[in-house]
Amino acid sequence: MNKLLILIFFALSLKSFGQSVTVNYDIDTTVFKVAEPLNLWLDFLNTKDDSLGSKYWNSKEVKKYGETSYFLIEKELQFGMDNYLKLLSYSNIKILSVKKIDEYFKITSIMEFKPKEKTCNVQYIFHVYAGIENGELKLFNPLEINTKLNFNSTTIGYIKYHYPKCHDFDYELAKKQNDYLIDLSEKFKVNIDTVDYYFANSNTELLKARGFDFLIANSGEEIPSGKADPKNRIVYASGIGEYYPHELIHFLLNPHFPNCHLWINEGVATYFGMSRGKELGWHLKKLNEHLLEHPEINLNNMLELKTLDQYTDYRYVLGGLIIKKAFEKGSYELVKKMMNAGKEDTDFYSVIEKYLGIKRQELNIIIRQELKEKY
Repeated sequence: MNKLLILIFFALSLKSFGQSVTVNYDIDTTVFKVAEPLNLWLDFLNTKDDSLGSKYWNSKEVKKYGETSYFLIEKELQFGMDNYLKLLSYSNIKILSVKKIDEYFKITSIMEFKPKEKTCNVQYIFHVYAGIENGELKLFNPLEINTKLNFNSTTIGYIKYHYPKCHDFDYELAKKQNDYLIDLSEKFKVNIDTVDYYFANSNTELLKARGFDFLIANSGEEIPSGKADPKNRIVYASGIGEYYPHELIHFLLNPHFPNCHLWINEGVATYFGMSRGKELGWHLKKLNEHLLEHPEINLNNMLELKTLDQYTDYRYVLGGLIIKKAFEKGSYELVKKMMNAGKEDTDFYSVIEKYLGIKRQELNIIIRQELKEKY
């Protein structure tokens, strides 16, 4: 679902309901002695504004992430809104439990919208923590606390790896990835900085570390995946292990190429750093087989295409092919020109014609022919 459709959906949803915050009937504050953390969470939600809610949050994370983006869970499902607590004010929040874990209280809630046509509309089940800071009870993000509870950490060069305690850490692969990141920074002539790299066998494990006990659209088969948070210098990789440069490339390059089209951006990360743990050639072979079975697909309008399946998305594989052709023609300098060419869809087709000599009306024929010959 693209951003415009998400915003339309969200705007329509807002007309039908506002926030309600409810507490599960079994949370007896007199018996379980959880009144203080529960009320702290309720007060935070009722501010309905990030900057106002920051006073209930621990100062370390507010200082690190900022007064409006201290709550890391806000990175998911924002529906185009910058103010996370304002978004929550349009939803229904159900507080399920408040449990004492070590020196913290773990608060678990459901965020949902109004059911439609007899189907539930749960967006996620998530948890935060409440703990003491300078003698006061404050709210904490799940990531750092869950990391201390369930993960080991090892630093190799610029990368601080975080992984489940049961995992046998592969130092050679970790060093290979750090060396590759350094080499790529030199080739693209960009500065390199430290990064936190979280990985686990499944996305479910990583989501729990981040505070999600359930996240919408996380059904079906668990497949290798990754996610980059360049602003906070965090990378998440599941089912891939110590070596998955794709998301690190986003972390490394995105801040330096703000005018890059999405397909070029993903193409660079795929060509230099794989996708779903597979090299570009693996995806190109799949793409060729798919196109042979579907002659009606018109690559002249490739930006209208979405995905082949869970493993292969057009923007990754076709974007990767375009960057492959650019690199073979003009190495890193030409790739950088492609990345600086503009974010609009018209810029995408124009840059292919300008630097690769392929007009938009020729894309379908030329790409199909190249795939037949090589894959």
